[in-house]
Amino acid sequence: MELTKENLNKNIIKLALPAALENVLHMAVFIVDIIMIGRLGTAPVAAVGLAGALSFVIAMIFTALNVGTTALVARSFGAKQKAEAREVAGQSILISLVFGLTISPFIFYFADNILILMSAEEEVVALGSSYLKIVLSFFIFRLIVLTGTSIFRGAGDTFTPMIITLIMNCVNILFNWLLIFGIWIFPRMEVVGAAWATSIAYTVGAVLIFYKLLSRKSILTISFRNIIDVNKSIIKRILRVSLPAALDASLTQMGYLFFIKIIAMLGTVALAAHQIAIRIEALSFMLGFALAVATATIVGQSLGAEKPELARLSMRKNCQIALAMMGFFAFIFLAFAKPMAMVFHPEQDVLALAAYCVMIAALEQPALAIYMVYSGGLRGAGDTLSPMIITIVGTLCFHLPVAYVFGIVLEWGLPGIWFGAALGWILRAIAVYILFRRGRWRRIKV
Repeated sequence: MELTKENLNKNIIKLALPAALENVLHMAVFIVDIIMIGRLGTAPVAAVGLAGALSFVIAMIFTALNVGTTALVARSFGAKQKAEAREVAGQSILISLVFGLTISPFIFYFADNILILMSAEEEVVALGSSYLKIVLSFFIFRLIVLTGTSIFRGAGDTFTPMIITLIMNCVNILFNWLLIFGIWIFPRMEVVGAAWATSIAYTVGAVLIFYKLLSRKSILTISFRNIIDVNKSIIKRILRVSLPAALDASLTQMGYLFFIKIIAMLGTVALAAHQIAIRIEALSFMLGFALAVATATIVGQSLGAEKPELARLSMRKNCQIALAMMGFFAFIFLAFAKPMAMVFHPEQDVLALAAYCVMIAALEQPALAIYMVYSGGLRGAGDTLSPMIITIVGTLCFHLPVAYVFGIVLEWGLPGIWFGAALGWILRAIAVYILFRRGRWRRIKV
């Protein structure tokens, strides 16, 4: 990737387009689950949505641990130090293996208790527990996919993760159809079938990630020695950059769990409607996330090549594109909320509530665009502290209290909770832009 001002638009498209498709495909794994499960009724939708949200929380915390991977690989590539990039990649895979083997059994054992703590109703707990235990049994493969994706992104290759995710989606859709409804020789497994389909898909993805990283045709190749030979210096560097982002993600996701608990207090209908609405909104913020990925890679490689002005320009340009794209989705959400919700085959009370929330989601699209791109740029520069501070203040001091007051105290219900979330994202966007203008990210050493 040639790091020049003239090639900036080309580099953004090269990085962001595959990343956008990849992230839409990642989310499609869970969207397809809900669409197919929607034919079984409201309780199964709520169960799969809640259990999927819990596994998503763990995955997002680990994704934050990969911020250091992306930043260090990008810096190494920018400085043309591929040997160091291989070391970072190998040790990142090692971290994912250790994390997966440590966390998955713990969550598996307490799956029922966690769902009960989330205030889910009895039927939702029973169904969700079965789903969660199966998905967690294969969770280490999902972590390998996330780490491999971060490695390729840092190296400037967003095409390979996109292709692997496309293959995963095809596998997931096929086995969903076969196992949820009992097609051909396969038994009808309903919610459990959806869990097995997701697990099989991520297992295939992990195998493909390993194959590509070990292939000589890859932009960045590693050996098993890069993985098994512990390099404490590299691990410390990865963790030093990643830990603030991991704390950021942990607080965000813990806040999200409390957010879900507040929604579950409103009942199964509200929980099911929320799961549908959040999956519809995900179509827009996956695009914002893709531009954040492009920003992080360009910023990291530009700073590695000692071109801070190009890094600054890339943040501004990506933000303009994100505002245009997510502004378009805001219009779509306002105009077609109900038809989009109908795709999930919900019951009428769930449909009405989900459509209302999708319309409210239109309010936060511009703020999400600004926050995601600039926070991605800061993390790409190695400044993971600034987004963490915004998360702590935004989650603990605004997001959760407002959700509870609007949804429960004032009895505005699920729409009130979504409106409070929109206000929270607007405040975060203002804060991250101020921190970008201060310029601390230019002086970060990784």
